[in-house]
Amino acid sequence: MTPSDGDNPYESPRSAIAEAADTAVALVPATKLRRFVHWLVDRIVVVGIIFLAMVAAGVVGGEEVLDWAERLTWWQDQLIGFAVTIAYYTLMEGTTGTTIGKLLTGTRVVDEAGRRISFLQASLRSLSRVVPFEAFSVLFADDEDPRGWHDRWPKTRVVRSRRPVALPA
Repeated sequence: MTPSDGDNPYESPRSAIAEAADTAVALVPATKLRRFVHWLVDRIVVVGIIFLAMVAAGVVGGEEVLDWAERLTWWQDQLIGFAVTIAYYTLMEGTTGTTIGKLLTGTRVVDEAGRRISFLQASLRSLSRVVPFEAFSVLFADDEDPRGWHDRWPKTRVVRSRRPVALPA
């Protein structure tokens, strides 16, 4: 006796997610406040990574490494910060579409069609973040869809990853 369609206990389970994958989803742009909060959190994370790397270098390299770090010029400091920033954002957004700050604020980065961004787009977003005054491009952007240069140039958007929950009255 053969089980009828859907009655097979060995069949893989089906989910509503797979069925809804073909339907269009309205993307809700992240507000300027959310974007500022996730920028601030990510900035703290980048500074923390640099701090932990310097502590580890000091433990491994000893006094010589600490002396070298103290002699860094302003430009060398900036280059290290840019390198860590580019690496952090490229790796996080290129692999997961989000960063620690975006996870905490319930946002993610997508391409203009709402799909996951490519690694190239993540790289372009990261590189454009080191352009002087780039952070202000979101501040002066349209309130309805605040997109900075690091969004416009690689054709990406930052959107809410969770639907807004309607609170009972």
